[in-house]
Amino acid sequence: MTTDDPGPERARSFGAVAAAYDAGRPTFPVEALAWVLGQASVQGRRQVLDLGAGTGKLSAVVAALGHDVVAVDPSEEMLTVCRKIPGVDTMVGAAESIPLAHGSVDAVIVGQAFHWFDHARALPEIARVLRPHGVVGLLWNHYDTVVPWVRRLHRAILGEDFLAGADQFDPMPILLQSDLFGPVETGRFRHWHDLDRGGLRQLALSHSRVSVLTESRRESVLEQIDAIYDGTARPPEPLRMPYFTNCYRTWPSDLANYQRTLDAPVAPPL
Repeated sequence: MTTDDPGPERARSFGAVAAAYDAGRPTFPVEALAWVLGQASVQGRRQVLDLGAGTGKLSAVVAALGHDVVAVDPSEEMLTVCRKIPGVDTMVGAAESIPLAHGSVDAVIVGQAFHWFDHARALPEIARVLRPHGVVGLLWNHYDTVVPWVRRLHRAILGEDFLAGADQFDPMPILLQSDLFGPVETGRFRHWHDLDRGGLRQLALSHSRVSVLTESRRESVLEQIDAIYDGTARPPEPLRMPYFTNCYRTWPSDLANYQRTLDAPVAPPL
Protein backbone atom coordinates (compact mmCIF):
# COMPACT_ATOMS: atom_id res chain seq x y z
CA MET A 1 0.00 0.00 0.00
CA THR A 2 1.23 3.45 -0.79
CA THR A 3 2.49 5.58 2.04
CA ASP A 4 1.78 8.67 -0.05
CA ASP A 5 4.07 11.63 -0.51
CA PRO A 6 3.82 13.56 2.76
CA GLY A 7 2.73 17.06 1.83
CA PRO A 8 0.37 19.53 3.55
CA GLU A 9 -2.48 19.17 1.06
CA ARG A 10 -2.44 15.39 1.18
CA ALA A 11 -2.04 15.32 4.96
CA ARG A 12 -5.15 17.48 5.37
CA SER A 13 -7.15 15.35 2.93
CA PHE A 14 -7.67 12.40 5.26
CA GLY A 15 -10.29 14.02 7.47
CA ALA A 16 -12.54 14.54 4.46
CA VAL A 17 -12.42 10.83 3.54
CA ALA A 18 -12.75 9.30 7.01
CA ALA A 19 -15.71 7.13 6.00
CA ALA A 20 -13.91 5.85 2.89
CA TYR A 21 -10.78 5.15 4.93
CA ASP A 22 -12.73 3.13 7.49
CA ALA A 23 -14.67 1.19 4.84
CA GLY A 24 -11.85 0.49 2.41
CA ARG A 25 -8.66 0.14 4.39
CA PRO A 26 -7.72 -3.20 5.97
CA THR A 27 -7.19 -3.93 9.62
CA PHE A 28 -3.84 -5.17 10.97
CA PRO A 29 -3.14 -8.84 11.76
CA VAL A 30 -3.32 -9.80 15.42
CA GLU A 31 -0.01 -11.64 15.06
CA ALA A 32 1.70 -8.41 14.04
CA LEU A 33 0.46 -6.55 17.12
CA ALA A 34 1.38 -9.43 19.42
CA TRP A 35 4.90 -9.36 17.95
CA VAL A 36 5.23 -5.58 18.26
CA LEU A 37 4.06 -5.51 21.87
CA GLY A 38 6.08 -8.57 22.84
CA GLN A 39 5.70 -9.53 26.49
CA ALA A 40 3.34 -6.59 26.99
CA SER A 41 0.77 -8.47 24.92
CA VAL A 42 0.62 -11.39 27.35
CA GLN A 43 1.45 -9.91 30.75
CA GLY A 44 -1.79 -8.22 31.76
CA ARG A 45 -3.29 -4.93 30.66
CA ARG A 46 -0.97 -2.27 29.29
CA GLN A 47 -1.46 1.40 28.46
CA VAL A 48 -0.99 1.79 24.71
CA LEU A 49 -0.89 5.01 22.67
CA ASP A 50 -2.01 4.69 19.05
CA LEU A 51 -0.40 7.76 17.50
CA GLY A 52 -1.84 9.04 14.23
CA ALA A 53 -4.67 6.63 14.90
CA GLY A 54 -6.99 7.70 12.09
CA THR A 55 -10.26 5.78 12.28
CA GLY A 56 -8.78 3.31 14.76
CA LYS A 57 -7.88 0.32 12.60
CA LEU A 58 -4.88 -0.40 14.82
CA SER A 59 -6.58 0.67 18.06
CA ALA A 60 -9.35 -1.87 17.59
CA VAL A 61 -6.90 -4.78 17.37
CA VAL A 62 -4.98 -3.68 20.47
CA ALA A 63 -8.17 -3.14 22.46
CA ALA A 64 -9.36 -6.61 21.46
CA LEU A 65 -6.12 -7.98 22.95
CA GLY A 66 -7.27 -6.57 26.30
CA HIS A 67 -5.15 -3.43 26.59
CA ASP A 68 -6.14 0.14 27.44
CA VAL A 69 -5.82 2.28 24.33
CA VAL A 70 -5.75 6.02 23.80
CA ALA A 71 -5.99 7.04 20.16
CA VAL A 72 -4.45 10.40 19.20
CA ASP A 73 -4.97 12.00 15.80
CA PRO A 74 -5.08 15.58 14.48
CA SER A 75 -8.32 14.90 12.56
CA GLU A 76 -11.57 15.26 14.47
CA GLU A 77 -13.36 13.59 11.54
CA MET A 78 -11.16 10.51 11.81
CA LEU A 79 -11.61 10.32 15.58
CA THR A 80 -15.39 10.53 15.22
CA VAL A 81 -15.22 7.11 13.57
CA CYS A 82 -12.64 5.85 16.07
CA ARG A 83 -14.87 6.70 19.04
CA LYS A 84 -17.24 3.91 18.03
CA ILE A 85 -14.66 1.29 19.05
CA PRO A 86 -15.26 -0.14 22.55
CA GLY A 87 -12.40 0.30 24.99
CA VAL A 88 -10.64 3.10 23.09
CA ASP A 89 -10.28 6.66 24.39
CA THR A 90 -9.56 9.43 21.90
CA MET A 91 -7.74 12.75 21.99
CA VAL A 92 -7.12 15.32 19.28
CA GLY A 93 -3.38 15.87 19.05
CA ALA A 94 -0.24 15.56 16.96
CA ALA A 95 2.87 13.41 17.12
CA GLU A 96 4.95 16.56 17.51
CA SER A 97 3.05 17.58 20.65
CA ILE A 98 1.50 14.52 22.29
CA PRO A 99 -1.22 15.46 24.83
CA LEU A 100 -0.07 12.92 27.44
CA ALA A 101 2.10 13.09 30.55
CA HIS A 102 5.74 12.01 30.81
CA GLY A 103 6.16 8.25 31.11
CA SER A 104 2.43 7.56 30.90
CA VAL A 105 2.23 4.66 28.40
CA ASP A 106 3.83 1.24 28.02
CA ALA A 107 3.78 1.29 24.23
CA VAL A 108 3.49 3.75 21.35
CA ILE A 109 2.21 2.20 18.14
CA VAL A 110 1.89 3.90 14.76
CA GLY A 111 -0.04 2.36 11.88
CA GLN A 112 0.35 3.77 8.39
CA ALA A 113 1.29 7.25 9.69
CA PHE A 114 4.92 7.56 10.81
CA HIS A 115 6.02 8.91 7.41
CA TRP A 116 3.76 11.93 7.94
CA PHE A 117 5.49 13.00 11.18
CA ASP A 118 8.09 15.72 11.64
CA HIS A 119 10.55 13.18 13.00
CA ALA A 120 12.91 15.68 14.62
CA ARG A 121 10.05 16.80 16.85
CA ALA A 122 8.02 13.60 17.08
CA LEU A 123 10.74 11.18 18.24
CA PRO A 124 11.55 13.16 21.44
CA GLU A 125 7.81 13.30 22.18
CA ILE A 126 7.43 9.56 21.71
CA ALA A 127 10.38 8.91 24.01
CA ARG A 128 8.96 11.36 26.56
CA VAL A 129 5.58 9.64 26.98
CA LEU A 130 7.00 6.11 27.15
CA ARG A 131 7.63 4.40 30.45
CA PRO A 132 11.04 2.81 31.06
CA HIS A 133 11.34 -0.35 28.95
CA GLY A 134 8.35 0.73 26.86
CA VAL A 135 8.18 -0.27 23.21
CA VAL A 136 7.67 1.64 19.97
CA GLY A 137 5.97 -0.21 17.12
CA LEU A 138 5.64 1.07 13.54
CA LEU A 139 3.42 -0.82 11.09
CA TRP A 140 2.56 -0.49 7.40
CA ASN A 141 0.13 -2.51 5.34
CA HIS A 142 1.31 -2.99 1.75
CA TYR A 143 -0.42 -4.46 -1.28
CA ASP A 144 1.10 -7.74 -2.40
CA THR A 145 1.85 -6.58 -5.95
CA VAL A 146 3.17 -10.00 -6.98
CA VAL A 147 -0.49 -10.66 -7.82
CA PRO A 148 -1.11 -9.17 -11.31
CA TRP A 149 -4.51 -7.57 -10.65
CA VAL A 150 -3.24 -6.04 -7.42
CA ARG A 151 -0.35 -4.54 -9.35
CA ARG A 152 -2.81 -3.00 -11.83
CA LEU A 153 -4.84 -1.60 -8.94
CA HIS A 154 -1.72 -0.15 -7.36
CA ARG A 155 -0.78 1.52 -10.65
CA ALA A 156 -4.27 2.96 -11.11
CA ILE A 157 -4.23 4.55 -7.65
CA LEU A 158 -0.67 5.89 -7.77
CA GLY A 159 -0.58 6.99 -11.40
CA GLU A 160 2.85 8.33 -12.38
CA ASP A 161 4.05 7.87 -8.80
CA PHE A 162 3.85 4.10 -9.29
CA LEU A 163 7.03 3.97 -11.38
CA ALA A 164 8.74 6.50 -9.11
CA GLY A 165 8.44 4.12 -6.15
CA ALA A 166 6.40 6.56 -4.08
CA ASP A 167 5.10 3.73 -1.92
CA GLN A 168 8.52 3.00 -0.47
CA PHE A 169 9.34 4.31 2.99
CA ASP A 170 11.97 2.87 5.30
CA PRO A 171 11.94 4.21 8.89
CA MET A 172 15.11 2.32 9.80
CA PRO A 173 17.59 5.16 9.06
CA ILE A 174 15.51 7.66 11.03
CA LEU A 175 15.30 5.37 14.05
CA LEU A 176 18.96 4.36 13.94
CA GLN A 177 20.16 7.95 13.67
CA SER A 178 18.23 8.93 16.77
CA ASP A 179 20.04 8.67 20.09
CA LEU A 180 16.65 8.17 21.77
CA PHE A 181 16.11 4.56 20.71
CA GLY A 182 18.07 1.34 20.65
CA PRO A 183 18.36 -1.47 18.10
CA VAL A 184 15.45 -1.96 15.70
CA GLU A 185 13.85 -5.34 15.02
CA THR A 186 11.70 -6.10 11.98
CA GLY A 187 8.88 -8.50 11.19
CA ARG A 188 6.51 -9.24 8.30
CA PHE A 189 3.03 -10.78 8.40
CA ARG A 190 0.59 -11.74 5.63
CA HIS A 191 -3.17 -11.25 5.68
CA TRP A 192 -6.17 -10.62 3.42
CA HIS A 193 -8.96 -8.06 3.26
CA ASP A 194 -12.30 -8.98 1.68
CA LEU A 195 -13.91 -6.29 -0.51
CA ASP A 196 -16.98 -5.94 -2.71
CA ARG A 197 -17.23 -3.52 -5.64
CA GLY A 198 -18.09 -0.56 -3.41
CA GLY A 199 -15.38 -1.45 -0.94
CA LEU A 200 -12.72 -1.43 -3.66
CA ARG A 201 -13.88 2.03 -4.68
CA GLN A 202 -13.70 3.19 -1.06
CA LEU A 203 -10.17 1.83 -0.83
CA ALA A 204 -9.13 3.95 -3.80
CA LEU A 205 -10.89 7.03 -2.42
CA SER A 206 -9.12 6.63 0.92
CA HIS A 207 -5.75 7.37 -0.69
CA SER A 208 -4.66 10.98 -0.42
CA ARG A 209 -3.41 11.02 -4.00
CA VAL A 210 -6.93 10.20 -5.24
CA SER A 211 -8.85 12.34 -2.76
CA VAL A 212 -7.13 15.58 -3.86
CA LEU A 213 -7.76 15.04 -7.60
CA THR A 214 -10.28 17.11 -9.51
CA GLU A 215 -13.69 15.46 -9.81
CA SER A 216 -13.19 14.46 -13.45
CA ARG A 217 -9.76 12.93 -12.83
CA ARG A 218 -11.02 11.16 -9.72
CA GLU A 219 -13.90 9.63 -11.69
CA SER A 220 -11.40 8.45 -14.31
CA VAL A 221 -9.45 6.62 -11.61
CA LEU A 222 -12.63 5.08 -10.20
CA GLU A 223 -13.61 3.83 -13.65
CA GLN A 224 -10.27 2.01 -13.81
CA ILE A 225 -10.95 0.55 -10.35
CA ASP A 226 -14.39 -0.68 -11.45
CA ALA A 227 -12.88 -2.31 -14.53
CA ILE A 228 -10.31 -4.14 -12.39
CA TYR A 229 -13.07 -5.40 -10.08
CA ASP A 230 -15.29 -6.51 -12.97
CA GLY A 231 -12.41 -8.38 -14.58
CA THR A 232 -11.27 -10.09 -11.39
CA ALA A 233 -14.09 -10.64 -8.89
CA ARG A 234 -16.46 -13.59 -8.96
CA PRO A 235 -19.58 -12.38 -7.09
CA PRO A 236 -21.09 -13.25 -4.70
CA GLU A 237 -17.67 -14.25 -3.39
CA PRO A 238 -15.72 -11.26 -2.04
CA LEU A 239 -12.58 -10.04 -3.73
CA ARG A 240 -9.68 -11.06 -1.46
CA MET A 241 -7.04 -8.33 -1.38
CA PRO A 242 -3.65 -9.76 -0.32
CA TYR A 243 -1.48 -7.69 2.01
CA PHE A 244 1.73 -8.00 3.93
CA THR A 245 2.39 -5.93 7.02
CA ASN A 246 5.91 -4.62 7.65
CA CYS A 247 6.62 -4.05 11.33
CA TYR A 248 9.43 -2.31 13.21
CA ARG A 249 9.94 -2.29 16.96
CA THR A 250 12.44 -0.55 19.19
CA TRP A 251 12.86 0.60 22.78
CA PRO A 252 13.97 3.83 24.46
CA SER A 253 17.72 4.19 24.89
CA ASP A 254 19.36 4.70 28.28
CA LEU A 255 19.73 8.36 27.36
CA ALA A 256 16.00 8.72 26.69
CA ASN A 257 15.14 7.07 30.01
CA TYR A 258 17.59 9.33 31.84
CA GLN A 259 16.28 12.50 30.19
CA ARG A 260 12.71 11.56 31.08
CA THR A 261 13.52 11.26 34.77
CA LEU A 262 15.14 14.69 34.67
CA ASP A 263 12.13 16.29 33.02
CA ALA A 264 9.37 14.92 35.24
CA PRO A 265 8.41 11.91 37.37
CA VAL A 266 6.87 8.93 35.64
CA ALA A 267 3.09 9.29 35.53
CA PRO A 268 0.77 6.79 37.24
CA PRO A 269 -1.18 4.38 35.04
CA LEU A 270 -3.92 5.97 32.91
